[in-house]
Amino acid sequence: MKSKTVKVLAISGSINPGATAGRLLQAIERLAVSGFQFTIFESLGGIPHFNPQQSDTTTDKHVLHWRNLWKQADAVIICTPEYAFGMPGVLKDALDWLVGSGEVYHKPLAALSYSPSMMGGENALSTLLLTLKAQNADFDESTTEAIPAIRQRFSLEGEITDPALSTLLTKVLESLANKCEKKTDSH
Repeated sequence: MKSKTVKVLAISGSINPGATAGRLLQAIERLAVSGFQFTIFESLGGIPHFNPQQSDTTTDKHVLHWRNLWKQADAVIICTPEYAFGMPGVLKDALDWLVGSGEVYHKPLAALSYSPSMMGGENALSTLLLTLKAQNADFDESTTEAIPAIRQRFSLEGEITDPALSTLLTKVLESLANKCEKKTDSH
């Protein structure tokens, strides 16, 4: 990566304090080489339910803050658990607030799901990617990953216990950095 600092907005797809998503994002931040500056956002619960009639005119401070975080970020990492074979509704609502305002458009992005099952939250990842694709986010298979058996690979204390998971997440970070470089070079 070149000398420019990449500002990363890291979003926990869970509203539970101390959830695996937030702890996993903190572990990813520790894996990151110099050149990354992380803002970890774990406040989806403050964003109101999406209302399409208010999308263009909202003055809600939580929505405006959410949009501003996206505008300031060079790249975004979303880490989500799976609920009822999909991403949590609060994450979907939050992303829907960005559809009309365009902050996701061409934003370099990594999307991660996880589960204690061997499926790794594949359904959550699939629904998340559909929403992001509709908003033209810049992601591909190198920046998306479903992480299976999270409890065997990640401790309750927030430490990655599986070297293969560390390697996988480092590769995702490298791919995200490459996307940021390409975007910078094309401007």
